[in-house]
Amino acid sequence: MKTISLTEEAYQRLQTWKSGSAESFSKVVLRLVPPKYTGAAILEAARGIPPLSGEQADRMEEALAEANDWSKVREPWTS
Repeated sequence: MKTISLTEEAYQRLQTWKSGSAESFSKVVLRLVPPKYTGAAILEAARGIPPLSGEQADRMEEALAEANDWSKVREPWTS
């Protein structure tokens, strides 16, 4: 067992991923953080992530719409 330090913000974010009071932070990390550099592990971890809430989906759509707004793209060869 190891002891780690987290900022308050990191702790709160990790806390929101707990599926219940009985789930340890170790279990949350093992469920969500795949081993480094393995595509299969990343896919398995992604399957464990719950679906987006309606609010999260709306924010994602807004961010994508903003990113795909070609009227805001500046051509690099013009001034």
